Amino acid sequence: MLFIEKRKILLFTGFFLFLGAVFSFALTASPNFLFAQGDGTAPLISNVKVASTTEDSAIITWTTNKPSDSLINYGLDRNYGMARDPAYDKKAHTVTVGGLESGTTYYFRVVSSDADGNQSLSGGFAFTTPNTLTAAKERILEKIQDSKMKETTAKIMNEIEKVTSTAALKIIQDTVKAAGSQIDTPPTILGVPDLKEIGYDYVIARWVTDKEANTMITFASDAEYQNFPEDKFPYTYTQGDPDKFETVHEIRIIGLLPGTKYHLRVFSEDKLGLTSRTDDQIFTTKSQLPIINSVDIVKIEETAVTVAWNTNIPASGNIEYTNTETQEVKTQGSPEFAVNHSVRIANLTFGTQYTAIVKVENEAGDKVISDQFSFVTVKDVAPPIISKVTNESTLYPTSDAKIQTIVNWDTDELSICQFYYRQSLAETGDAMSLDPEINPNTAHVQVVLEFLPSTVYKFWLECKDETGNKSRSEDFVLFTPDKEKSIIDIIMENFQGTFGWVKNIGK
Repeated sequence: MLFIEKRKILLFTGFFLFLGAVFSFALTASPNFLFAQGDGTAPLISNVKVASTTEDSAIITWTTNKPSDSLINYGLDRNYGMARDPAYDKKAHTVTVGGLESGTTYYFRVVSSDADGNQSLSGGFAFTTPNTLTAAKERILEKIQDSKMKETTAKIMNEIEKVTSTAALKIIQDTVKAAGSQIDTPPTILGVPDLKEIGYDYVIARWVTDKEANTMITFASDAEYQNFPEDKFPYTYTQGDPDKFETVHEIRIIGLLPGTKYHLRVFSEDKLGLTSRTDDQIFTTKSQLPIINSVDIVKIEETAVTVAWNTNIPASGNIEYTNTETQEVKTQGSPEFAVNHSVRIANLTFGTQYTAIVKVENEAGDKVISDQFSFVTVKDVAPPIISKVTNESTLYPTSDAKIQTIVNWDTDELSICQFYYRQSLAETGDAMSLDPEINPNTAHVQVVLEFLPSTVYKFWLECKDETGNKSRSEDFVLFTPDKEKSIIDIIMENFQGTFGWVKNIGK
């Protein structure tokens, strides 16, 4: 009987020890193991990949269908070790396994558990870390761009690995050093770069190097160059082909300003990255030549002629004309720089043939001459041309609110003009006018004091040249300014807007 009781006690004790072990294991594996309130399903692992490997590490990635932690079992055989990210917060997992041996195959599987302790294990995978020597070779070969040179270098490296004799390796080392001393020097730029052609918006530079290198040039205008701080690179622009290697170099710089001083420096870099540069070199672009266009004899008079033309850039211009009977040569023009030109030559001889040329000059002093043309002075039957009509009105704050209007206009020849006007735009009623001018002129001005404030006027001009040819301008419209209001007027208007009875005051 006593034996049976002792047996029961041992059974119960063993049972409770077993429960304690299970409970302890559960708490170690997952704090939520006994208290999970989730869906009871483990995460679904998919898309397991070896993202990358180095000589001593690997990056493993995978995805789960719900947030979970990240754990990898790995080892040199299928007795996996472990690497873990314990946070249950991700569906996309990335774990880096470090401390690996190069050139070694590793086996692994991935494990993910959700926060409720539901766990999934993937199948088995494997990866091999690169061999240290092989990886080093690949990094070196990546720097060689030429495919044939890369292939030759790889062969030499492989052959050197087979050499075990110290004496032979010493010979190879000395040979490489000798070859390197010839290669490991920057290219030499022979002489000073030749600026073989300088235009008004470009320059062509040419130079030679003793070995193949690329073709590059830096430049800046003198103003930009001078404004750079002393400790800064003073060139604003760089042009060239960094990937084309040759010994004879030529480059065309475009987009320059005409008549401008520039600084430039050329440099050439070989395939090893060794560079040679020249000293600063200065040049000045040519000034752009003016082009004479559309020479036109606008008007021939008995003793005068008007010639017009235009240029592509601002230039001064004059006309050199010759009396074909007396061979007398004279010049008339304007020193102002402009693109539209018009010159009236007076004091010519009636009924005489003249030859003429147009001469223009840019700001740099470069001269251009037109083709020769001729004309004959004849009886003037052309009326004066009226142009550049402007007007400006001013109100003077006096008791009678006077308006002063100034009207200006030009005529292409000496003329006497008269100013006509009519109040409003209607055509009815007699036109009013000011007295005609007394002396003939080409620049005209009239001061009108008869206009009323806040009124619309129509006006026109009639001109007559010295031979009696008449012309009439188009009609122009002007509005005179409003009369200024006194403080009493403003107060009364405000009261009238607020209290309608104000308007009956005084009635």
